[in-house]
Amino acid sequence: MERENIFLILTFDSTHHAMRAESILKEENIAIKTIPTPRDITLSCGLAIKASVSDKEIIIKMHEDKTLDFKNLYEVSTMDNKRELKKII
Repeated sequence: MERENIFLILTFDSTHHAMRAESILKEENIAIKTIPTPRDITLSCGLAIKASVSDKEIIIKMHEDKTLDFKNLYEVSTMDNKRELKKII
């Protein structure tokens, strides 16, 4: 049995927003990875950011404070080649 893997995906309206968010998150020492937007999530600019679920609260707070601009935030869990998406924002 495969171990469950849980992470966050942030999506954006434009490549500019994705690049700006990447810069802001790195400045805050939040570990991220820029990835192509998964097709099963949404149509967007084509870039998304993958982050640890442990950073969810700070990412939500930064979004509420208008420090971080993104289109949607998803919590993704994968286990046994099955993927579940939970839209948070």
